[in-house]
Amino acid sequence: MTLLQTIGSVFLYIPFLLFIIVYFISLKRKRKKALGLASDITTFLLFFSVPASVDILWGYSVSAIIYFVALVLAIVFLVIEWRTAKEIEIIPFFRKLWRTYFLLLSATYALVWLVGLVIVVIKSV
Repeated sequence: MTLLQTIGSVFLYIPFLLFIIVYFISLKRKRKKALGLASDITTFLLFFSVPASVDILWGYSVSAIIYFVALVLAIVFLVIEWRTAKEIEIIPFFRKLWRTYFLLLSATYALVWLVGLVIVVIKSV
């Protein structure tokens, strides 16, 4: 069980390692959909990784804020889709929303670790 926990912790704190592994594995099977599959799996992990990283670095719990922002973003996207399209197609809507989550959470993750790295460097000098 310790090995499984270690692997889970590594992927939790370095989610882009999972992105790279899934991308290269799926690249051999489905060339066109490899990037999409890797980003979909990583998005799920980023929903847990970003709050865990903020908690480790600064001691704040931001999970509720992240989930609330994701819910509000889904509502905004749904209203926009409802106004522009006659009928809402569920699968393309969720795919667009999920990829947007990937971009936002990836940027947030990179920003959190960049700021954390800068703070650590400043404290060590």
